[in-house]
Amino acid sequence: MARALAPLLAGLLGLAGALGATLALHRAASAALDRVLEERLAGAGATAAELLGRAGADPAALRAVMAANGLEGAYVVDRDLRVLADATGAAGGRADLLRVDPARVARALRGEPSVAFAYAVGNLPVATGYFPVRGPDGAPAAALALEAGQGFAAARAGLRRALWLGVALSALAAVALALAAAGFARAERRSAAAAARAARGEALATMAAMVAHEIRNPLGVIRGAAELVRARSGAALAPRDVEALGDVLGEVERLRRLTDDFLDLARDPAIAAEPADLAELAAEAARALGRAHPAVEVALSVPPLRVRADAARVRQVLANLLENAALAGARRVAVTAGPAGPMARVEVRDDGPGVDADLRARLFEPFASGRARGAGLGLAISRRIAERHGGALELADPGPPGAAFALTLPLEPG
Repeated sequence: MARALAPLLAGLLGLAGALGATLALHRAASAALDRVLEERLAGAGATAAELLGRAGADPAALRAVMAANGLEGAYVVDRDLRVLADATGAAGGRADLLRVDPARVARALRGEPSVAFAYAVGNLPVATGYFPVRGPDGAPAAALALEAGQGFAAARAGLRRALWLGVALSALAAVALALAAAGFARAERRSAAAAARAARGEALATMAAMVAHEIRNPLGVIRGAAELVRARSGAALAPRDVEALGDVLGEVERLRRLTDDFLDLARDPAIAAEPADLAELAAEAARALGRAHPAVEVALSVPPLRVRADAARVRQVLANLLENAALAGARRVAVTAGPAGPMARVEVRDDGPGVDADLRARLFEPFASGRARGAGLGLAISRRIAERHGGALELADPGPPGAAFALTLPLEPG
């Protein structure tokens, strides 16, 4: 029973990880959007307040500020909350207290600008900024108020919809996996190979493909919102906000790769075997590592062996082994190869810290990882690729220090 339920539990852990990543991305994207808006409001407010201080309260100038910054409100009030100028309405009357924050007006009249989320459009907060407009003597004489309006609220709404879509899809997938547990229990009476095939069967692969596809949709919304903010803001973005948006987009790409790995784990990797040069594949994987980790030395000793293999998949396995070594802290990785009967044997050895003893027994299981940010899918997928070729991927005896892996692939006949 435990062996039959293992794929189910692994799938649930994967879904939990995807849900956690979706929540983290939502928080990061929301924070980045908030910072971008606050910075833009602060810059627009300071510039407009200085202009109004020189030229006086001018509705035309306020409308120009609104148009340039995509705002929905701009007005000037005095100490008595009387409207001196309004880009969208008449002046002379008392300001609407549902719209104006008297305490922040008072702060602006003391010379203290402020940007905050003051009121809501629907369920979404709207940012407003209050800025001192100084008179000829340099003292604050009035307060300029700028309102971000519904344009930014719509971007936050898109992020919220993406979040709830990801949560709902993850919950539905978890329920579907739980209902499938009864079917997995029946597979316990079959042989170990049949049970493994059932756990990775067509139904699970189809469901995993659907879940991965649906998770990509909210990721696309998050990516689009972040890229839209970056494109619209341009040079107005502060360096820290540029960095924050870059972090958001980087995390979106990381989760996209995670969904691709989950798809590979849920279904047998497609193999298109044909003659391939093992030395060339190893060299390509080494060059890729050099671009990503230039400080890591890769020593290749691979003769021109011809193997019967899917070149792209074998390159994926070799690249994963080299990347794991680099991420573990290795400074040098040696790749050697030679014939072993009808097979080619490739060894990848590094001088890193090696594999923890408590991780060795489950090293090739899904979601087993020695890194805090590791998904634990790469070695599981790599072993399945090797097995689909009729070969194997094993943890070899490295001899301290470091780790060593042995990959076997069938040689090309003749």
